[in-house]
This record gives sequence, C-alpha cells and structure tokens, in this order.
Amino acid sequence: MPSLLPDKDLSALENHVHKIDDIRLTYEQGQLLETVQRCLQLFDAQLQLLRHKKAHLEIDIKNADLRQMTLFEELVLLKEFEKRENILASKVEAKYQEKLDGESKAAECMQKLEAKRTAMETLQDSEHALQVQFLTLLGDNNKFADFLTRVYKKKIKRAKKKVQKEEGSDDGSGEDSDEDSEWSESEEDSESEGGRGLDDSVCPAGCDKALYDAVCQLREQKLDVEEEIAEEKRSIDMTRKEYEAFLKKIKIIDSGLRTVESELEAFQLEKQQKLNELDVVVTLKLEQIQYVVHSKLPNDLSACIVIDHQMLKQLQRRIKELQQEKFSQRKQYNELRQKHIQLIKDRRHQEAKLNELEEKCNEIMMLKFGRVVDLELLEGVELNRNTLEVKEKLRQHELEHAHDIREYDSAVAELKQRITELTRRHTKKVDLYTMLLEEQQQLEEELDAKQKGLKTDFSGPSEQDKKEIEKLKLMVHQQAHRIDVMNHEIIQLSRKSGQILPPRNISSEDRARDVKDSAQDSTTVPPCGSSSEERAQESPAFCQSGVP
Repeated sequence: MPSLLPDKDLSALENHVHKIDDIRLTYEQGQLLETVQRCLQLFDAQLQLLRHKKAHLEIDIKNADLRQMTLFEELVLLKEFEKRENILASKVEAKYQEKLDGESKAAECMQKLEAKRTAMETLQDSEHALQVQFLTLLGDNNKFADFLTRVYKKKIKRAKKKVQKEEGSDDGSGEDSDEDSEWSESEEDSESEGGRGLDDSVCPAGCDKALYDAVCQLREQKLDVEEEIAEEKRSIDMTRKEYEAFLKKIKIIDSGLRTVESELEAFQLEKQQKLNELDVVVTLKLEQIQYVVHSKLPNDLSACIVIDHQMLKQLQRRIKELQQEKFSQRKQYNELRQKHIQLIKDRRHQEAKLNELEEKCNEIMMLKFGRVVDLELLEGVELNRNTLEVKEKLRQHELEHAHDIREYDSAVAELKQRITELTRRHTKKVDLYTMLLEEQQQLEEELDAKQKGLKTDFSGPSEQDKKEIEKLKLMVHQQAHRIDVMNHEIIQLSRKSGQILPPRNISSEDRARDVKDSAQDSTTVPPCGSSSEERAQESPAFCQSGVP
C-alpha cells in the first residue's frame, strides 16, 4: 500500500495528487473486499441450499426405492393370483353368456306361444261362426232338426288322416286318433240310439237336399277346423314344454352363475387379504416421533403406534367429552335416586291404603254374603251368562231365516237359468229375423232387376208375370206375418216385467190360412213399374223396425 505521507522531494501539487490516488485506491480496495465477502456468503448460501435439496432428493429416492420394493412384492403376488383370476373370470363370462342366450331363446319361445294362442283363438272363433251358420241354416220348427244336428256333429273317417298316418305319424298321435275314433263311434252309437232311426249318410225323404248338402259341407269345414285346433293344441303343448325346459335351464345357469360369482368374490377377498399382509414402509420425521424415554429416543420403536395428528386431537377432545358426560350421568343418577326413594315412600303409602280398603271390603261382604267371595269370579259368571244368551238368540235367528235363504237362493238360480234360456231363444230369433230381412232384400233386388229389363212399350203384364207377382206377394205376406210374430215375441222377451209367453209354433196349415186371408184382404196389386220403396210402403213386411 503506498504511503500517504508527503514526500519532501515532491512538490505540494504532486503530494496532493498522490493523496487523491491513495484515497481512491483505498476505496476501491474496500469495495473489492465487500464484493468478495458477498460472493463468499452467496456461495455458502447456495451450497447450503444444494445440500438441503440433496438431502430431500436422497429422501425421495429412498422412499421411491421402498415404494418400488412394495410394488414389486405386490406384482409378484398378483402374478401368482392372475391365472386363477382369469379362469374364474372366464367362467363367469361364459355363464353370463349362457344366461343371455337362454333368456333370448325363452323370449322367442314365448313369442311363438303367443302367436299360436292367437291362431287358436281365431280357429275357435271360426268354429263358433260355423255353429252360428249351422243354426241359421237350421232355422226354427224344422222337423229334421235332430237329424241334421246329428249329421253335423258326426265324426267321420277322412282320407287326409289316412295319408298323414301312412306318411309316418308318431305313436302318440296314432293313439290320439284311435281315441278320437273310438269316442266318435261311441258318440254316434249314443246319438243313433236317441235318434229316429234314420240313416245319416243319405238325405231322408221330405228333407231339403240343398240344406242337407249345406250341412254336410259345414260338417267338413267343422272337421277341418277341429283338426287345425287339435294340431295347434299339440303345437302349443310342445312350445310350452320347450319354454318350461328353457326356464329350468335358466334357473340352473343362474345357480351356477351365483356359485361362480361367490367363488370369484372369495378369491378377491383372499387376494386382498394377502395384499394387506405385505409390509409398507412409512417415513416419519423426527419431530413426529413423540415416544421418548428419559428425554431420549429409544432404540426399539416396536412398541410405538402410528396415528394421525387429527385423530390424536379428536381423541383428546373425546376425553373432555367423556368427562362432561360422566358429570351429567352422575347428576342424572342422583336425581333418579331421589325419585326412586320418593316412589318407595308412595308405594308404601298406597299399600297401606289398599290394605285398609281390602279390610273394609271384606267386612261389607261378611255383612252381605256371610263369607268372603271372589269378585272376579262373580263378574266372569255374569259375563258368560250374557254371552250364552246372545249366542242362543243368534242361533235361533239363523234357524228361522235358513229356510228363507235357501228358498231365495233356489229362486235366484231358477231366474238365472230362465234368463239364460230366454237370452238363447232371443238370439235365435234375432238371427232368423236377420236372415229373413236378407231374403227380403234379395227378392226386392230380383224384382227391381226384372222390372228394369222390361221394354218401354210394354202394354200389360203377361200371365207368367202375374203368376210370379202373385207368388212373390204370397211370399211377402208370409214373411210379413212371420216377422210380426217374431217382433211380438222379441218385444215380450225384451221387457223386464210382464208375463212371458212361450214361443208360438205355427203349423204349415195355419201359415197357409194366414197367407190366404192376407191375399184376400189385398185388393190391389202394385204395378210392375213401381219401385222397391213404394212396395215397401204398401206392404206391412217392409215397415218393420230394427231389432229391439
């Protein structure tokens, strides 16, 4: 460092310049020293920070190594259980797929069963329609009604069944056909015994050949429908059995699926238990360890317990809560003890009062009965006596009204049967009335067609036309008379009150006599050129209203 003393050889100005240089250099030296000191402090701080980061990094690396070791142990354990788990999972998947397939097949079977039931209902409706058509063809007061009914219900051997049998029907269907043939033969024998002894394979004398052929044709149609119904019944039974088999299979699959799922669940529990048995390393800070012995950390920490800080605070609060609860329970115990003492005193007082009342009651019974009597027994005897009296009265009332109730029940059953019979007869009348209206309309259409075909220069009706007109008039009057009788009976049957007469049977002679009288009463004949509406106004047969 240069000296700051002035040099004698130098001038005053030079000494002053030297002083200035010395001061400047001294200041620069101090600044450099401060800069070096700051650099040293910064280096030390950065070095300390790096040491701190290194320590944290080493801790993280060690935790990662421990975690890696735990995960490796878990991986080894999971690989040991993987094969069994895959087998159980594949079994569950297979069972579930089988269940889905069975449910889909059962649904398809149910749809087929519903379709077959709908077809069965359609065939039954067709059979009922054939029955109605047969009754319409049969009509009322037909002397061959029993014969035609027997012809209609007769079961005959058909070629179609033979062909089916030759083609190879099973033994069960053959037995069914044998049973049907035996049943039909027995039915034919019973019907022939109750019939008139006529051969039902030939149209008898006096019976309409067209009606007989129509009945035979309806019988063929009925047999066709019955065969289809029998086939549908067999198909429905087979489909129902198949559906029940699918349901049983689904139940078996469900039980198997539940068994496999329970096995898989037990396997998962076993695997989780094995995973829970693995040791897991937990890193603790020194400040977290509060287990000290004589102000020192012991070497053996196996007796320590690891607990959350929040849980520790909660347990500490629970200690205070338990102390408060103990105080409140002790206070409640003292209050209940005082109340118990008071209740004992009240019980003793009530016992003394009860003893006094019993002595007084015994004295009164001795004065009245001469001895002590059990009051509860007396009350029970009085109650039983009243009950017996009420039961006896009830039994007498039931006996009095039992006969009336039986009479009312029988009367109700007879009225129901009568209503059913009247409804059936009314239905037949309505069907016949509808058929007559259709025939009347058909005749009108034929008359209109014939009148339209006449020439414009027609001078008058011919003899043949007059005969046809007279014949049609007779037919119209006959139908009008029958419609009047039927309307009269329908009105009587439709009324809720009033006398109900039996259906009127009109013989062929009475019908011819009524037709002849109605022909004599009519003085004018409607012209051929008149329309069907004008003839309907003049003839009473066309003035009938609809069915009531």
